[in-house]
Amino acid sequence: MKEVDVIKICKKVLERLSIMTYEKFDDKRIVNKNISLDLNRQLIFPLKIQGKELNQVDRISEQELRQLFIEEFKITHPDLFYSIETPTQEKYKFGKSYEEIKQNRDKHIRSASIDMCVFDSGDNGFNRLLNIEFKHKNTKDKNIAKDVLKLMREKQNGAFILLLNNTQKGDARGTLWNEINTGVLNKLYKSFNDFGSYWNGDDKNIQLVILSLRQKKLIHRKIKKTDLVNLKDIFFIESGCGNIMDINGNGWTIENGELKK
Repeated sequence: MKEVDVIKICKKVLERLSIMTYEKFDDKRIVNKNISLDLNRQLIFPLKIQGKELNQVDRISEQELRQLFIEEFKITHPDLFYSIETPTQEKYKFGKSYEEIKQNRDKHIRSASIDMCVFDSGDNGFNRLLNIEFKHKNTKDKNIAKDVLKLMREKQNGAFILLLNNTQKGDARGTLWNEINTGVLNKLYKSFNDFGSYWNGDDKNIQLVILSLRQKKLIHRKIKKTDLVNLKDIFFIESGCGNIMDINGNGWTIENGELKK
């Protein structure tokens, strides 16, 4: 079975994200005219209107993450195929809250969708190889839970790719991990722990990738079925961790984006 080099693609994506400019920029955001053409300067972060005072703020989202991932995937794997918003092969009923997802996990009503699905071609058509879900910022636990449950229940390998603007110190308000269990790693632990019984296939894996835009770093780790008994260690639930720069061990690897010199 062909393997998709998710980490290589994500490193290139982080590089491109880190040099993207904004719809409105100040002296610190001057468009870099010397950026290599292979990084493509056309995609920018737009503005959005926020609050009663109509403040304009930068809109950074999973849309830019997915767009660049697709572009780099096409370069890295020209022999493979892909679809977006792909109907799942299993059926689900999620509800509107994390607790409803837990309550409804045995009520399989309709297909959901996968952000991106990778295929190879065979004698009888296309074969699904990898399901990919994209997320931006420290989103609600129900949003993470839906993605984790889908990646576990679908029989193919999975990848969960999360973009953070930055990672703060791992105290009571940390983005990556914190003491009140509202960090990204806390929420991933909760989802894998609560839905682990739905893991479909002994040999499959789920690649976790977390990117920090401002720090130009990413961390990654594969989760296998045998890892489900070590989730507290994997997600630093009892030991704690700082920001992305401090991640070390427990199977995680930290890397730079492929910044050009």
